Amino acid sequence: MAENELPTVITAIADPSTEGFVASGLFAQGWSVVFRALDADSLQKYLNQHVEEAKAALLIYSPELVGVSPDFIHAHSKHVRQVIGFSRKLTEESEFEGLYEVPQDVTELVSLVRGFLRAPLIRQSSPLHSSTRRAQVIAIGSAGSNTGCTSVAINVAMELSVLEKSTLLIDANFRAPSIAVLLSLRNLLSDEGWRNVAPSLAISEITQERADGIEEMMARAVNSFDQIIIDLGSISGLSNRLTDQRWTSKMTTWACDNADELIIVARADVLGVHRLDQVIPLLEKTSMRAKLGFLLNMKTQGKKGESEEARFLSTITPLRPRSMRVLPKDVRALVACEEAKATLIEVNERSSLRKAIAKIASELTQ
Repeated sequence: MAENELPTVITAIADPSTEGFVASGLFAQGWSVVFRALDADSLQKYLNQHVEEAKAALLIYSPELVGVSPDFIHAHSKHVRQVIGFSRKLTEESEFEGLYEVPQDVTELVSLVRGFLRAPLIRQSSPLHSSTRRAQVIAIGSAGSNTGCTSVAINVAMELSVLEKSTLLIDANFRAPSIAVLLSLRNLLSDEGWRNVAPSLAISEITQERADGIEEMMARAVNSFDQIIIDLGSISGLSNRLTDQRWTSKMTTWACDNADELIIVARADVLGVHRLDQVIPLLEKTSMRAKLGFLLNMKTQGKKGESEEARFLSTITPLRPRSMRVLPKDVRALVACEEAKATLIEVNERSSLRKAIAKIASELTQ
């Protein structure tokens, strides 16, 4: 089975409402429910008759199902890809290992299931909720290519540091990591996982060698910084990336499960609108803990710009995003940054683009 292929699902849940919630919730995210067991006997019969199909399947069960016991689950777990148990009475089912409370909603359900699929045989810890951590985490993704996603991430992080917020900027664009090049930096990877490059600003880059330590690094980072900005690059193929186990997807998955907000950056031109139109259906069917935000980049001045913004707002409004932001087109300022290998505030702090990004940073601290 391909690493990025969505698994099939077998349910063995006694309560009809819980089973319906699990089956319909996962089906809406692209999973196929291939069998719904009514008791332990029917489950065992299915596993015996569909050996190859079962090997690729995720078994979701409840201890209340007739005939199910800890020994039964242990004996049959080797015949499926992974096993997850849900119960509304955890204290009464203590003999079953690794049980979870029935998720509150589809987002929690999908997040938990993704965790098991990314790390088979390892019980996943709960996501790092914002109420138990120091940092606010903002992930920034691109709806297509050349949207300015990385420039936005760099300059938002810099503005946050200027506001005296200790900030970590993470380059997680595995296709084209650019932050180190754009800022003329070397040796970003230290033993801590990041390098301090300016007062209140540190930068990290996710590489294949460091990918296995993402969970540990982020656990430390969210308690070490006030703000974390993650440059994800393109979010194409988001649904599949949230369930595969390759290193290229680990930071994206962490961000969708743990970030306070995922901001999607889109260009204002015709191609940018087309790419955003392609991304919207993908986001509509992808549940995540991170709240969605959108940013229209490179807006033209005058009436044309007003038309671009109106079209942008009409496209994203059905998703009810947490935020809708707009940045002006300022090629001169960006070229100056590239040539100087510096940020907007260092090159031209009075530019319209710098002021707009400074406003975004200020809003994030409120």
